[in-house]
Amino acid sequence: MKNLSVQKLFITLFFTLLLIVGAVVLVVQVIAPRIGEFSAVAGIRANTNVVDFHTHYSLDSDVPQLIFDGRWMRDIVPPLVSRFIVGGEPHVFLHADFLREYVDPFVFWDEGARVLFVSTLYEMLEFAPRMEYVLVNGSPRPIDDEIMLRDGEVFVPVSIVEGLYALRVEFEAEYNLVVVTTLYEPQSVAYVSVGQAEVRHWASSRSPILTRVFRGDEVVLYIGEGGDEYLGGNGESADFVRVRTPQGLLGYVLISSLENMSTSIPTSVGVPVRNTILDGFIDNTVYHPRVWQGDEDINLIWELIYHPDANRVAMQTPLHDSINVVSPTWFRIDPEGTHLNSVAIREYVDWAHEQGVLVWPLVFDVWYTQSRLMLTDRAARRVAIEQLTEAVDLLNLDGLNIDFEHLTANEGPYKIQFLRELAIPMRQRGAVLSAAVKVPIPATAFYRRDLIGKTVDFVMVMTYDEHWATSPVAGPNASLPFVRRGVSNMLLEVPAERLIMGLPFYNRIWREVVATGEVSHYRALGTNTTRRFFEERGVEWVWDFEIGSYYGEVVSFEDGEIVNFRVWLECGRSIGEKMHIFYDNNLAGVASWSRIHAIDEFWEVIGRYF
Repeated sequence: MKNLSVQKLFITLFFTLLLIVGAVVLVVQVIAPRIGEFSAVAGIRANTNVVDFHTHYSLDSDVPQLIFDGRWMRDIVPPLVSRFIVGGEPHVFLHADFLREYVDPFVFWDEGARVLFVSTLYEMLEFAPRMEYVLVNGSPRPIDDEIMLRDGEVFVPVSIVEGLYALRVEFEAEYNLVVVTTLYEPQSVAYVSVGQAEVRHWASSRSPILTRVFRGDEVVLYIGEGGDEYLGGNGESADFVRVRTPQGLLGYVLISSLENMSTSIPTSVGVPVRNTILDGFIDNTVYHPRVWQGDEDINLIWELIYHPDANRVAMQTPLHDSINVVSPTWFRIDPEGTHLNSVAIREYVDWAHEQGVLVWPLVFDVWYTQSRLMLTDRAARRVAIEQLTEAVDLLNLDGLNIDFEHLTANEGPYKIQFLRELAIPMRQRGAVLSAAVKVPIPATAFYRRDLIGKTVDFVMVMTYDEHWATSPVAGPNASLPFVRRGVSNMLLEVPAERLIMGLPFYNRIWREVVATGEVSHYRALGTNTTRRFFEERGVEWVWDFEIGSYYGEVVSFEDGEIVNFRVWLECGRSIGEKMHIFYDNNLAGVASWSRIHAIDEFWEVIGRYF
């Protein structure tokens, strides 16, 4: 009986143990998954949801997305990826706007000519749809693929992109991603050290999971860079690093899940062999060396010449010995915009050279429509450039100065293209190319003075007219605050060693009818003539320290009305104040408008700096 009781006891204990074990297993099965929902970071609940890239951002999975050096380029026209395979890989095209905005600012689509231009210091390349070759300075070279024009948008095949620029372009079919990487720039990578690691949409354990990477996978690191979404709070973001997965996706992983971090420079190894277009990769983000025959600063004077005979009149007065460049106004655009009219003579060039002065004639427009017609017409641009380069050769010119001011936002890029086209033959000849521009204001940002500075040797900023002849209010021509602001803003776009500050040698006289208060521009006159005008009417000059010039005002009786005349006088003292701005900013030089208005006191001041 006793043995039977012991057996029953053991049986009861055995089944009780089975029930306990079963219960524990059940609890583990129910609770264990939820344990994973709590992050080790600050006890924050972890998100275990996996949300696909296209779903998360509400994207059409059939539309390729572009990843460029760790940036998802959302606001550009997407790449094109053909459905057929070329050479064992998909046929990928990048939009020309992407190349211009992020790779090469001088990529230019000429809508009228239907040509895509790409330029270097010495080469102008022309690509056209259905053209199986590229023109390099007019000579054809074969290419593997043509550019594509689709619905008015221009796309460039990868074979051309990788043949011109230090870029690697890869297509990740799983997620329909085109991944562009800059070669020869440092890139950090690491390897996954855990069995699997979640890649999240943003740097937080609360973020949905984008995908997973596995032990040994290589990821590209973007250390310290923000992402495309919100970075998690509560200090979580410090535990994550932004990565690009082997499939090209951008997301965040815990730093603790990575190992063997290193930095190296991606090279062209692994890039499919393309047809070589040029000897080296294009880099138009840097400044080329200036073409300039001297080490000294530039003291340029513009010379008003509107008729061939005016050259000989100007030659009767020697150039001041501080001047080292003269710019006669010789070339202007024909009213039809098809070519340039010239009043140049070789005799003037020889006369200037005998005085040790270089000659950079001015090329300019008179009426608003002239430059627009010429710049937007490829054939007219070619004619003008042929005329100018021929003049450089025949007249023994040392350079040119381009001044096209009357453009709209749509025409601004054509001015850059004209300068790019002209710069090549000028550089081949060792001749200086310069351009005059207005002071920067938001309304004229489309002129892209920064790109002009990367194209020409020198940029003249015309720190006048602060108040134009059409101004409804009277004001100074070039006050010190206006000049300082103009130079400071230009230095944000053009380096000091390429920037030349403009100086006005003339004055604007303003007329106000006392009875009505109506203000109008009266005349633009030289300093001596302006002085006589006011001093004959009893002016008392008052120095305005803020403006940096003498202010004069007189009352006169004109045509039965009482009239006030006002002027802010440019004189030796005012020019001297402006020269401090040139000196303090270590600029490349000054350029004065114009010699016909020059007086001795101007040269006495300017000459101290040269």
